[in-house]
Amino acid sequence: MLWPMYKRFVVEHVGTPQFKRRLARAVRPYTGNPLPIRATLKALRQRPYSSRTVVFEYDYVDKDYQSEFSTFYSLAFKKYPPRCVRLHFFNVEIPKNTTSDFRRYSKRYLGFIVIRPTDLQRMGRTVLRPPVIDRNKQFIHCLAEFPVHILGEKLAVRGMPFVQQDSQVGACAQASLWMLARYMSRRFGFRDFLPAEINQLAKAHMALGRPLPAERGLNFIQILDALEGMGLPSVYYAWNSVDDCSRHIEQAFPVNPNAPEEQREQQLKLQRIAKLADIAYRYIESSLPVIFGTADHAFVGIGHTYEPSTTAQVAIQRIPAFFINNDNTGPYVEMRLFPQQPELLSFLDVRTVIVVSPREVTLRGEEAEAMARRCVVRFLNTEIPGQSGQTVGGLVATEFRPDLASCLSSLEFRTFLRSSVEFQADLRQDIKKERLNATIGDKLLRLDYPKYIWITEVSSSILLNKPKRKERRCLGRVIIDSTAPAKTRGQMVIHIADFLQLLDRQTGKAHDWEHHPHTTPFAHKLLT
Repeated sequence: MLWPMYKRFVVEHVGTPQFKRRLARAVRPYTGNPLPIRATLKALRQRPYSSRTVVFEYDYVDKDYQSEFSTFYSLAFKKYPPRCVRLHFFNVEIPKNTTSDFRRYSKRYLGFIVIRPTDLQRMGRTVLRPPVIDRNKQFIHCLAEFPVHILGEKLAVRGMPFVQQDSQVGACAQASLWMLARYMSRRFGFRDFLPAEINQLAKAHMALGRPLPAERGLNFIQILDALEGMGLPSVYYAWNSVDDCSRHIEQAFPVNPNAPEEQREQQLKLQRIAKLADIAYRYIESSLPVIFGTADHAFVGIGHTYEPSTTAQVAIQRIPAFFINNDNTGPYVEMRLFPQQPELLSFLDVRTVIVVSPREVTLRGEEAEAMARRCVVRFLNTEIPGQSGQTVGGLVATEFRPDLASCLSSLEFRTFLRSSVEFQADLRQDIKKERLNATIGDKLLRLDYPKYIWITEVSSSILLNKPKRKERRCLGRVIIDSTAPAKTRGQMVIHIADFLQLLDRQTGKAHDWEHHPHTTPFAHKLLT
């Protein structure tokens, strides 16, 4: 008699001997690098996850492993299983005899890990909630919702996808490309790409030998080729070719021309690394993952920490660390920019940055911020006719808003990309909750925007040095057309220190400045 094949789910409670034995059978043998799976399972036992139940889903058909299987493992002499084990994590104790109705625990669902039945690096497609403990200082921006089905019941987890490299089919760069592409497909509507496709796209023009096994990593040209093949517009930055970018960084990270040569070289290196971090920060802040490259490794930047109490001249000085998905160490790993422990991986090791953006965005983030800085400085330094030496900024500080004088003397700029639809929805919420003046909000709502806009918030330490994120405020903002050519007047809105100017992008005509008393400061935008 033939019995039908049933889906098999087993509920285990974390920490029990039965759980440990079942977990060991699922993940072993684990040759290669076991650090990511060990670090992730350890994190899941601790705060903020505090996982209490794991549901083992056997014979799981994972489309990414199926791609690897058909490309490589099905052709090997050794017989490899075609299916995986998927582990579902919950921070509630589910009765062990549960066989259905898992959806009732959906609010306690932490995410999943797919275990591949391979010889090396068995940690496959993984999506977990971000382990944020302090929402005032930890910001993971690159998050998308991923649906999960257990016996037809839909759950969901909002996170950044992670995968460990399977060096038979893809090395670290392929893993980074997969993480970025899978996120972009869920967040911005790009199509999914499977591991074998990514490897093929990366080596279509520069194979450098046989494509499989993929033990050798990719160079930056192959990464760019893959991104181009996936329809993901990208820009490449190298640490030694950013001298003309982000010139505002130079005031905070100066190079002393009179210093000894060795010291001068160290100062220049630090300045260049700070510029790379500054460039990456804008895209990460815009919920766009960034590929970081060291001399021999690649990983994905997805978020950052924030230090409000620091004295900062430029925004990047408030960012002590980036959060990265590193296939060598695991998801949501903190990487400091300027470390106190030089033996640990830090941003000082980064040599290249590759950023991606939606197809419609042609203006780079650093160019948009430079544009915003120019128009703000130009406005504040405009001389008042008939008043010798008196500027608009001086008039604001002495007559209109003397309470803002100290803010105007030391400005900070924060720039991020936003879809115009999201921005307009934000405006409606801000008006409704009285976080923004209704007259200003209505004027901004009615403007005709491109699909995406760059937004530069203008602030200062006085307004940002608040322990709670909801208390941080802005002196104003500039809205930039994301399709404008660099070094042109691409600004559409300037709202600074109670003054508002709108610019018509079609005619280039600037409307007269309007004074709207006490419409600033307003709320610093929270993007997560």
